Amino acid sequence: MKRLRKKLKSDRGLTLIEMVVATGILALLGMMLSTGLFLARDSYNNVTEEAESQLLLSTLSDLLSNELRYARDIETTADGKLEHYTSASYGSNTTLAIDKKGQLRVNGLLMLSTGAYGNGIYKIETCDIIREKKGSDAAADRDVFQVALKVKGVHEISNEISFSVRCLNQTRDEGGNT
Repeated sequence: MKRLRKKLKSDRGLTLIEMVVATGILALLGMMLSTGLFLARDSYNNVTEEAESQLLLSTLSDLLSNELRYARDIETTADGKLEHYTSASYGSNTTLAIDKKGQLRVNGLLMLSTGAYGNGIYKIETCDIIREKKGSDAAADRDVFQVALKVKGVHEISNEISFSVRCLNQTRDEGGNT
């Protein structure tokens, strides 16, 4: 340390080789710091995107569970996919669809605000709702919806969830049929 101070105070200063070595060391440290910061930023973005897509899935599953639990007059395609139903919130002939932006719409209206999708960062890739009959006797027979959701973010991170919703509010005729 004393020798370095003497060199810096002297009229001679540092040699060209010492300056090149010092500059190289500083450049190497700068590259290491820069690489570390980029990796930390990418890691943060991935963890944040993962958490936000899981939050979106959780919110969508809660909304769909509440909506389907009280569905009545349910109409499905031949393979059991939900076409339309009567909703306690939206009325008769309610339809659920994913628009071209990957957002869930009910009767053409957004079910969640655009902000819930990260203002376009997250999109619903799939939303499959299949109706199944459960139970053997007319009194125990209830519809169960099997729901599968998949959400994808801009950085190719995707999450999916599958769950069942038991329909509680079915209307039945005198014969016990829905």
